[in-house]
Amino acid sequence: MTRLHTSRLVTAAILVLTGVSLVAGLFAVYRRFHCELRNRRVEIGVDWADVTQLAQMCGRPLPVVLRRFKTEHVTTLIISEDTVVGLVQSGAIKASRTPIGAGGRVSVLSCDDAATEQRIVGALRLRAIRVLPLTAASAPGQGSTVIQSTGDPKSWWTPVSYSNLRSLGIGLPPSAVSMAHRIHLLILGRVANFAGASSQTAANVLNALHAQGAHAVIFQGDEVLGYSGAEQDVADELSSSSLSTSEDASQSSANVPSPTGLTYGAVEFGKQRGDARLTSLLRGDYIRVHTVQPTEMAQMTEHAIIDRYALAVRERNIRFLFVHPFTYAGADPVGLNVSFFEKLWKDIASRPAWTGGALLFGEAHPFDRPAVPRWAFGLIGLGAAAGIVVCLFLIGPFPSGMAPPLLGALSVAFGAVAMSGSVGQKLVALVAGIVWPLAACLLVWPGPVKQTETPGRCALKGITRLLLASCVTAVGIVQVAGLLAARSFMLKADQFLGIKAQHALPVLAVAALALVGGVSTPSERWTEFRARVQSRLKAAMQEPARYGALLLILVALIALLIVVARTGNDSGVGASSVELRFRDLLDRLMPVRPRTKEFLVGHPAFVLALAWWFRGRRKPAICAFVVGSLGQVSILNTFCHIHTPLIISVWRVCSGLVVGGAIGLIAFFVFEKYLPNPAGSPAAGEPSSQ
Repeated sequence: MTRLHTSRLVTAAILVLTGVSLVAGLFAVYRRFHCELRNRRVEIGVDWADVTQLAQMCGRPLPVVLRRFKTEHVTTLIISEDTVVGLVQSGAIKASRTPIGAGGRVSVLSCDDAATEQRIVGALRLRAIRVLPLTAASAPGQGSTVIQSTGDPKSWWTPVSYSNLRSLGIGLPPSAVSMAHRIHLLILGRVANFAGASSQTAANVLNALHAQGAHAVIFQGDEVLGYSGAEQDVADELSSSSLSTSEDASQSSANVPSPTGLTYGAVEFGKQRGDARLTSLLRGDYIRVHTVQPTEMAQMTEHAIIDRYALAVRERNIRFLFVHPFTYAGADPVGLNVSFFEKLWKDIASRPAWTGGALLFGEAHPFDRPAVPRWAFGLIGLGAAAGIVVCLFLIGPFPSGMAPPLLGALSVAFGAVAMSGSVGQKLVALVAGIVWPLAACLLVWPGPVKQTETPGRCALKGITRLLLASCVTAVGIVQVAGLLAARSFMLKADQFLGIKAQHALPVLAVAALALVGGVSTPSERWTEFRARVQSRLKAAMQEPARYGALLLILVALIALLIVVARTGNDSGVGASSVELRFRDLLDRLMPVRPRTKEFLVGHPAFVLALAWWFRGRRKPAICAFVVGSLGQVSILNTFCHIHTPLIISVWRVCSGLVVGGAIGLIAFFVFEKYLPNPAGSPAAGEPSSQ
């Protein structure tokens, strides 16, 4: 803090506030890390229809196929509810039309047995649809549907037409449920939304699903149950009864059954209507599910599919894998699928725990709530206030009298906002995510150098300043990770606010400072600093346009726009096939793949910038420093993805620093070999005159 243009008292206050925020932040981060350690069990499920088709086509007994899958840690059978039209297509129900009265017609559903008839009648009653016994006093009218079976003399009718009953769910197929119990597999049920779903009817359907043995539910179709208008009611039935919608630490963090006994499975990238609303209401009280659709699998290699599932588990807190078996053409399709499952679970469990591996297999459950009290968030907010003051007084020698009231006002405001709830935590986290990477760059900003250094000393200074800047950025990392230490962020029900602004603003601020000559020197007064900034801006505005300079600015802006566009949890700009193959190679070679923009762009440019500055190459050094600031921004951004486990983020940042620093050093010495020595600088191996 020697470059901070404030009094010793203000500097001490900044250090105290920053220290307090670090302690509170580390406390919150530890609570989150503890929750991650307690939830390392992954559930693997296969679809009943897929397995049935595979067994029938291969001529293998279904129980044998399921038992072979079970030996490879497949623990769950995913069963979709039967529908009326599905039973019609299978031949279990015959649909016909019969005339009544004067030209009227009704639909008739003739069931094979009384059990199927009762399933349909029961499904209608669960959904509060009127169903009446067929008698002389109670006759169906035009457009009604009659339900009857050959083994039951009693028939029923409902005023709902067959066209509206076709998609009616009538519960899980009993044969599938019986098979799951026989093989001792867990059951995950799939039910669809229906017209007129209400609090009571949704609860009826979910309770009936649990009564059949299901422990979790994934909704099928384009909508979640209760869309639209009843999402709150469905959330109440699926959330743990002892937990409120608040993240207050006073609530219990233990997992308890929901009122219906079911856990919701939110399918990653599923994009069902109402899913975002439902997961937001559940605030992390669900399990995240990942699947690769059969159409996608047809275009991927086996290794790519396994890698995708494994990365989802290790790096995105996915705890349920919905796996579609391969429909191989070969001598032993079942054996090939068994081999696939073996490779899958071994890939998930093979890596050591300290790199995010060594996970277990079994029934998945929601994450516990990190027990972080609100006052801890308020203390973390003090650090964001200190960061703003640090940035301002690193940039220039602003009037010293403004520092104490500014620091006091910001501390009170940010502390209160951080304690106000989720939105306040996100706002303060955004500020911390912007100011601390900027402060890191400002603190190591290259100042006046009287004598250039030897290449070795320049390289050493480049590396040490990269590490120093990263330590300052780490202050912001602890604050952001602490402020967002809540289950809703860990399960992506809530996300970091302003991820693109967090990327762009620090880089633009560094570029603007480079334009006006950088931060102030320790001896520069306020009037001198202001005059210098005005002079540089005026000179820049009066600078004649040069095609080379315009092209360089255009390229820089395009590059920044691409980086910002690709930033975020759901970026609209994907990686190229070459980059995907490069990422895959890094995943194989390293414990955790570092971020490309850090180890290939940001960190090497940062080392080059500072090494070149002390070597006497001022102009390229400043340009490289602006580019290098992206590395510090990206370091903090890594920890903004709260759904990525902490251990993975730590590995990603550390490996990026090591590899990026090494690339920067190599690049510096390569350039030194071919670039002429700056005037008055010592050559390699010569001692500096300093």
